[in-house]
Amino acid sequence: RSSPLLKPPARAAAMATVAMRSHGRVPRPRARPIARPLRLYATMLLVATAAVVATAAVSAVLGLVGRPSAAFAGAALLGSAVGTPARVVARSAELVTAVAEPPVAEGLVPEKENPRLTGLALMLDDGTRKSHSVAENTQFVTGFFKGLGDRTSFSQLVTSLYFVYKAMEESFDAIGDPQVQSLDFPELRRLEAIEEDLAFFYGPDWRSQIEPSAATRRYCDRVAQVAAESPRLLIAHQYTRYLGDLFGGQMMGSMAVSSLGLERGLGTSFYRFRDIDDTKIFISQWYAKLNELELSTAEKEAIVDEANLVFRLNIEIFEELEGSPIAAAWQLFSSFVRSNLGLA
Repeated sequence: RSSPLLKPPARAAAMATVAMRSHGRVPRPRARPIARPLRLYATMLLVATAAVVATAAVSAVLGLVGRPSAAFAGAALLGSAVGTPARVVARSAELVTAVAEPPVAEGLVPEKENPRLTGLALMLDDGTRKSHSVAENTQFVTGFFKGLGDRTSFSQLVTSLYFVYKAMEESFDAIGDPQVQSLDFPELRRLEAIEEDLAFFYGPDWRSQIEPSAATRRYCDRVAQVAAESPRLLIAHQYTRYLGDLFGGQMMGSMAVSSLGLERGLGTSFYRFRDIDDTKIFISQWYAKLNELELSTAEKEAIVDEANLVFRLNIEIFEELEGSPIAAAWQLFSSFVRSNLGLA
């Protein structure tokens, strides 16, 4: 029975509730108006945190670490996907990437002796950074997250990398250009490691189960073309692929393990350089060797142009993948939370 102290509207509502309860139909209490937006915003911030951290790792690939355009690309991806204010996420991503830059570690190489600040090394770093638009960086980050969406997409990515590195490393063996060979360190070779990963995903008869995608064929055709016509342009392929792998390899391999649940890191041998003890020192030495090459100004400019083309070829491979980038970002965040709560 409703209380006579209630005002007419409240009394009517109370009587309706009593009547519904008598028939076994209890109305669900309405959430407070502010609760829903708070929960939604909290969820978006959680996903944003995962994507920002992951973006820092992805930005390491192809020498993008420490470049704001790559950080803003990751922010744009997340902002468009879950509605989080892009400027907030972008600022966070910028701070994360600023901290994450490994190759130019303070105190490792004195600034006046840092090989990245001179010669062809500087031309490549500067020339590739300036030419990459926010849209292209967004495509790259989105594409890599698609590769982390599920095992099928990731194994497709590994397959494409196999054909690319096979074309590259066979070209290095075939040509006799001393400039290219001087940068072809055995520690960098990736083909054997990729073969281990393919055996994990496809089994011992993996060779009969894979074939290059359309974008992969275009990439391999370009490698073959420059090897035959302008072998020194292969330096751009060495710079873009090998240094990109070194910059972000360990972090990206960890992301794949977390996102896909790969026990003991199986399937990620590609990202581990077992014969390189100190990545930062090795990269500095590679840059120094790069600057020692006897190349004309025209050859150096052509190598920078080729490096930008290689960046585009990599984007095309990522665009073929069918995994969900948002699912990958969420899985990374979930894994992070479980690990920090001791539930992993």
